[in-house]
Amino acid sequence: MRPRLWITIVTAALANAASLALAGWLLPGFDLTLAWWAVAVVLFTVLSVVLRTLAQRLSTRWLRVYAITGGLALTAVALALTDWIVPASGFDIHGYGTWILATLIVWAAGIAFGEVDHHAPESTPGVSPEVRAAAREGDRRAS
Repeated sequence: MRPRLWITIVTAALANAASLALAGWLLPGFDLTLAWWAVAVVLFTVLSVVLRTLAQRLSTRWLRVYAITGGLALTAVALALTDWIVPASGFDIHGYGTWILATLIVWAAGIAFGEVDHHAPESTPGVSPEVRAAAREGDRRAS
């Protein structure tokens, strides 16, 4: 696997770990234990990547037009699946307000991660400046 991909995966997992921990700390309706938090981070990261990939393959145009609402929806679905899969004794979100705030917190961290990941400095290891420039040009053409 390419070094840049590993950097992206680790950075995404760290962003998810921080956002889930923050939501668990701030929101009284978000119950989280340390052992299951680690499982939830891995599961949520995998689910987020899979859901985002599926959404992009289904409709790139839809994802561009509705980036904010689509991102919020994908985050909510990944959180719901994580909540459903991980036992309630270790990871549980309850209450409409908690669901909304948890989704916003985790989504905002994902946006911040995306900005850091996609706009990395020229010195980021694993990606040559030529590859980074080509990727930026590809993003501009798709917009």
